[in-house]
Amino acid sequence: MAEAGAERRPPGEGLEALLAAVVNDQFRAHPAVARAAGDHSADGRVAGAGEGAHRDRISTLQRLQARALALEEPEGAEQRLDLDTAKSVLASELFGREVRRRALTDPTSLLDDDSPLSAGGYLLREYAPLAERLEGLCSQLEQSRDWVEEALKAMEPRLAAPLIDLAIQAAAGHRSFLAQEVTPIRSDLDDRLLERRLELAVEVGEAALDRVAKELARRRRPEYSEVALGGEGLRAMLIAEEGVDRSISELRQAADEELSSLASQREELLARSFGGRGIGEVRRELERDHFTEETLIAGADGLLAELRTFVEDHAEVPIPEGPDCEVRPSPGFLSAWVSAAYDGVGPLERLRLPSIYYVTTPQESWSERESGEWLRYLNRGTLKNTTVHEVYPGHHVQHLYALGLRSDLRRFFWSSGFGEGWAHYAELLMIEQGLAAGNPLLHLAQIEDALVRACRYRTAVGIHAEGWPVEEGTQLFIDRIGLDQLPARREAIRATFDPLYLVYTLGKREILGWRAEWLRSNRGDLRSFHQVVLSAGSPPLAALGRWLQSQ
Repeated sequence: MAEAGAERRPPGEGLEALLAAVVNDQFRAHPAVARAAGDHSADGRVAGAGEGAHRDRISTLQRLQARALALEEPEGAEQRLDLDTAKSVLASELFGREVRRRALTDPTSLLDDDSPLSAGGYLLREYAPLAERLEGLCSQLEQSRDWVEEALKAMEPRLAAPLIDLAIQAAAGHRSFLAQEVTPIRSDLDDRLLERRLELAVEVGEAALDRVAKELARRRRPEYSEVALGGEGLRAMLIAEEGVDRSISELRQAADEELSSLASQREELLARSFGGRGIGEVRRELERDHFTEETLIAGADGLLAELRTFVEDHAEVPIPEGPDCEVRPSPGFLSAWVSAAYDGVGPLERLRLPSIYYVTTPQESWSERESGEWLRYLNRGTLKNTTVHEVYPGHHVQHLYALGLRSDLRRFFWSSGFGEGWAHYAELLMIEQGLAAGNPLLHLAQIEDALVRACRYRTAVGIHAEGWPVEEGTQLFIDRIGLDQLPARREAIRATFDPLYLVYTLGKREILGWRAEWLRSNRGDLRSFHQVVLSAGSPPLAALGRWLQSQ
């Protein structure tokens, strides 16, 4: 917080200096953020670990926050948007450090992007010659043993069992990546010194991952599962990350309204298009229509061309020029967590590289039954709706707009409220514009996905503000959607480490409200609304809503 009586600085040079300082600080403190943006001077560097690094980081963030709060509000709308975004970047990380204390209490932080054990970025894009990328990877892995020891030493002795379980799963995924994706590269190298260095670095990384798994298993106490932020904590997190201040009763009411509305939509669709057949029978029909293991990636690739054409012809979302998007199978460390994911190419990359749409295919370790279940789950309707979310006109299109921004802050950083809110809104938009005409199973897939997001909203409120155990959240996904026990529990557990996974629905509802106001006030048509809102990048929801008022 800013000290009392802090000097008020005029806008202009002070603001520009602050924005540059925030970007430079984020790149320095989080080398993975810099690498993702395309700044490969950060290759091989790792974030600080341990209690001392945690305290130092808080001090740095507090100093930057004081500078931000001391600035007078700029007159220009773009400048205000940049300042609001900078404040959010700082407040969000400070909340994670000071209130959630993730580095000290959440073992999943041992495997997130800041961890030296997260090695995928060096191999998933050919941003430089292989040898150059491997040098950075080796340097990172070589630091993993000491980093893990410092991080584990700083963690509290009692850690929540659900978070330990997730961290152990993540460690297994990263170890599999080292064994299956990194180790085989050695046989392709002509440089024997680099080959040997890579071999030893992988051994260090594997040992560090084994150390994480073993130590967390030792600390696991099944009876200890406290993860709740509390009602005020959840509100404070939403304010810090999105600038949105809602009471718990308001959040609960919005979640319940969304669940009720979607349930009615589903019943109406069943009556109108499926002769009133039950949801279980119709869902089985949806699941039977799927790609095979051999055709899944090609099928997803075909959806890109189809959806881009539909967006250009019908969806009223102009698509800027920019990098292509390629479909690839999810790497091992992602496949345990996601069905599909988007990875946008960094704005600072020197080479013309594609963005990547990852789709998880059946894994070698899965049984024939598990592979069949997965393909039925990722059926054609669900995959198409997911591709709308991830690519056209969802994350990929939003990323293309961000690449063209003048503001470094809004080119490099995004808030999940508008980012996930836009992608979820895109699913509804495509149905509104006729994508499911003649294909009610696709419409059902869209409603089912929306129900998952609404259940996330309600579960986050329940677990963090109402004392729900994970089992109660699990039951909500079973009762409201009909998910099986395993995916329902996975969805509920996500709330324990991602309390704001409620923003998919929250963000969508905010966008729908802004859209209604835009059209009602005759400021433009649907196409102009989309173009304007996307041209802001992905700032916090409150900042974006404020900025829209000036347009």
